[in-house]
Amino acid sequence: MRVLFVCLGNTARSQMAAALYNKLAHTHDADSAGTAVQKPGQTLLERKRELPDRAFTIDVMDEIGIDVRNNKSTQLTQEMLDKYDLVVSMVTEQYAPDWLIHAPNYLYWDVDDPKGISYELTAKARDIIRHKVEVLISSETPVRAS
Repeated sequence: MRVLFVCLGNTARSQMAAALYNKLAHTHDADSAGTAVQKPGQTLLERKRELPDRAFTIDVMDEIGIDVRNNKSTQLTQEMLDKYDLVVSMVTEQYAPDWLIHAPNYLYWDVDDPKGISYELTAKARDIIRHKVEVLISSETPVRAS
């Protein structure tokens, strides 16, 4: 199943979700994007170098053995939605475009944005996302060839 994970800036929650999905499902079928990306194409490592006291995604993912240093921030577009079987958004309605909320393949996950506040909040968000990803993977119905 092709899954797109969406958050606001595409520097924490959606990046962690896509990496966790790909690792736990043993696939490369998940991607991530953001609704308000400040620097499209910027890697998480470049962001960490710019904001060493506010960018914890690499650190919390390293802690569980997943390298996200070279993951790049991607701006969400409406055209992207058709490429995925499921679009999981962690963006509250006030920051989500209507076309995202009304997409037929849309699912909302309520996960607080750690906003670069602390390592602890980013790790907490990672753990919540990991649990949700595990539930998602376990509930997937295998597609069978006809």
